[in-house]
Amino acid sequence: MSIQKKIRKKNGKNVTYYFPVVSTYSINGKKDLIWGKGHLTVTDAKKEEVSIKANLTAESLNIKKNNKILFSIVRKSWLKTRITKEAPTKERDEVYANTYLAVLDDYEVGKITPLLIQEWVTMLTEKYAPKTVRLAFDLMSQVFEYAISPVKALSANPCKGNIQLPKIRKKGVESSKYWTQEKLSFFLSHPLTKEDNYYNAYVLQATCGARPGEVCGLSISDISLTHNTMTFNYGLDKKSRQTDLKNTGAQRTLSIPPKLLPFLINQINLSNSLRLREDKYKFLIVQTDGNAFNPDAYAKHLKKLINRINKYENQLAKKELQDPSKYQDVELLTPITPYGFRHTFATLALLNGTHMKSVAEIMGNTVETVMQNYAHVLENSSADALIKMTDIISLPEIGKKNKP
Repeated sequence: MSIQKKIRKKNGKNVTYYFPVVSTYSINGKKDLIWGKGHLTVTDAKKEEVSIKANLTAESLNIKKNNKILFSIVRKSWLKTRITKEAPTKERDEVYANTYLAVLDDYEVGKITPLLIQEWVTMLTEKYAPKTVRLAFDLMSQVFEYAISPVKALSANPCKGNIQLPKIRKKGVESSKYWTQEKLSFFLSHPLTKEDNYYNAYVLQATCGARPGEVCGLSISDISLTHNTMTFNYGLDKKSRQTDLKNTGAQRTLSIPPKLLPFLINQINLSNSLRLREDKYKFLIVQTDGNAFNPDAYAKHLKKLINRINKYENQLAKKELQDPSKYQDVELLTPITPYGFRHTFATLALLNGTHMKSVAEIMGNTVETVMQNYAHVLENSSADALIKMTDIISLPEIGKKNKP
């Protein structure tokens, strides 16, 4: 059986509904039928039919027969059927399901009420960030939807019982997470930075504000020296796995500034000298052993380099004093992560008058995201704009006589 048509009365009129119907014979050898929800179109009914077949397993059928099944069984069965495009997303969901969701494992799935869900949310809110709690809640809701269909162990989702979730208070990027123009110039011009194996990566990221994973995922083929363009097609995760970019807007092509071109050419030659010839994907940034340079290794290396620079400068300052014992070490460079280069780019670009839309396009972000993350810069820009306007209209100062 496939799509069944039934006519139902609605507001005194005959309405045709289409129901997806799937046989369990291929799973358990029995001619049991699983009926889906009624839909107004055949297309919607077929979509649910595909979903039911994809999630139909021997385990899910056993769940359906047992009204007193524990939540742990449903959760583990749902996790097996979960299909995600990216490996990091799958791993994250498995961790959430096996930790935060597992709190309710000993409860019978049919006895979990909205009140119990609310208590669970409140408990998580006391320990974890709102973003973590909301993601855990979304996954919990998906488990119950799975219990409703195709398993049909429940008739209603307790997560839809007006649950109060913690609000995510969005704020701009804190000043400790990016550098000023002076600090960035100091870092890039420092001798320890210039002799570093990944100097070109720092220059590249500071220039275009890319995400660390995007810089690590760049291929030599993404650089067109003929057209002076650079395209971000893929990213790299902390386990050196190639991933798609964060969203459709993140895939972008940028013009290469003339001053950046020599750095990219140097990096291409360096990578070709280190990489193994049989490598199919020619990463632009590679480690000294020729392997991919992933964001995790990037973060650890940058942290060590910043510490070395601070230590080097403090030792240099001590040598110039008559009494070095009285010298107190100072933190010349605030430690930032590779993502700090991205924040630094956005902050400096906005402060120097680059249009917000242009900044968003270069970074592969939306204008709304830029406004949200860099509100502190926008406030300064607004103040400057007001000052400039008073100068434009020659607004007189109160208390001073105007010259005739």
